[in-house]
Amino acid sequence: MSEVCIGLSPQSLEWCEGKMNPPGIRTHVFAIPKRDIVGWPTLPETITTNMKELVVFTGAFVLAENKKWQKIKVLVERSPVTSASQGTKPSKTFVNSATFVHPGVEEDATAFCRLANNDDYVYIIQTKPGKYRVIGNDMYQTETNPSQALGASATDEMGTTLEITVTDICPAPFYTGIIETVDGDINAPDEGGGGST
Repeated sequence: MSEVCIGLSPQSLEWCEGKMNPPGIRTHVFAIPKRDIVGWPTLPETITTNMKELVVFTGAFVLAENKKWQKIKVLVERSPVTSASQGTKPSKTFVNSATFVHPGVEEDATAFCRLANNDDYVYIIQTKPGKYRVIGNDMYQTETNPSQALGASATDEMGTTLEITVTDICPAPFYTGIIETVDGDINAPDEGGGGST
């Protein structure tokens, strides 16, 4: 019996002239070791009504008992997030990358560097319009490469930089589920909304 192949067709990409499109992320990134996630949201394989559905997680992260997403304060002007295609057909994927610059270099920031350097983390960022996106997944390991600059002269920069890279089947997927943080639960915005942290 031959396989029946059903392709997904795209829909139009519209844009309203004059619409504001603020770039960048908000001031807090959320991080957790992958081993503390016991249930994962999923990406749909098909479209019901709108192709947007393909990039929005269904469900929510389920964390191990007493585990929470930790907050990392970042300098937003120096913390870009990007996605790029990689590989060859029919196995092309995306590499999702982020640079998170934290201003601290003291014991807590240094300890995070030591822990994340050889571990596998998942990160959630919030865009300026308020939507949450995920960097990390249950299929591929996330690389976190930390570095610190202590400075020398009075005008030198100090801080901790986290370079994040991970392979994914989608550019940083959107997440609308609950984020259980150390400071309490955050209700992510709905499709048209925009919460804050």
